[in-house]
Amino acid sequence: MLRLFQLELPLFGALRGPAPEAAPPEERRCIPIAGRAVDYTIRRSARRRTLGLTIDTRGLRVAAPLKARQADIERLILANAAWVAAKLAEWQAPEHAARRAWSFADPLPYLGVPRAFRLAPGRPALAVFDDMLILTVPRPEAEAKTRQCLAEMIKREARSHFGARLAHYSDRLGVPVPALRLTRAATRWGSCARDTDGSHRVSLNWRMMHLAPRLIDYVVAHEVAHVRHMHHGERFWSAVGRLVPDYEAARAEMRLVSLQLPEI
Repeated sequence: MLRLFQLELPLFGALRGPAPEAAPPEERRCIPIAGRAVDYTIRRSARRRTLGLTIDTRGLRVAAPLKARQADIERLILANAAWVAAKLAEWQAPEHAARRAWSFADPLPYLGVPRAFRLAPGRPALAVFDDMLILTVPRPEAEAKTRQCLAEMIKREARSHFGARLAHYSDRLGVPVPALRLTRAATRWGSCARDTDGSHRVSLNWRMMHLAPRLIDYVVAHEVAHVRHMHHGERFWSAVGRLVPDYEAARAEMRLVSLQLPEI
């Protein structure tokens, strides 16, 4: 597993004036490094007296005192530009993707949106907000059971979301709604099978809940089209096109999406 990379450095400028009682929200900024724009996040704290650079799955983050000047922050990043570029490239290299473990401190992509993840004690439940996911479990400190609970909660959401989209596209195509089975397949997003009684069963990878809804819709529509056409011929793609007119764009994007999604 790649380790987290950190630099702790003193401030270039002195801090003056009383510190405010509460830290401002995280600031998102961008800075040019090695010919490309690099996004980074600043988190300020009243307890800090130094600037710190951290690079991990979340990218470049700066921990700063409340009164740290933006000019000092940028000067620090640029002074360590070679280190920043090298470590960002190391984290982003495809050969390391499978070795990165998702941690509870990382954002979690949910329906295509990276959302901050928070844990709280309580009965098992997953609350979904625009920019945050809150998982309540009886013992948040029990990591293995908490991860298992999170996976089960996402599966529950997947069954609801996928089921609704299956019904929607089946109605539009005029075919019976196939039975739904959730999988965690390593090499495919979905499949459709015909049972001996002539009914159909669609298997969908529950980890698609990390992807944007339009991509999920393409996969669901693809499998629903198989209910009528168990092949990939012209009539099949015509059916997919009736369900998802811009399916070619979604199809091309799905080819670029790796199944190396966050390992919960």
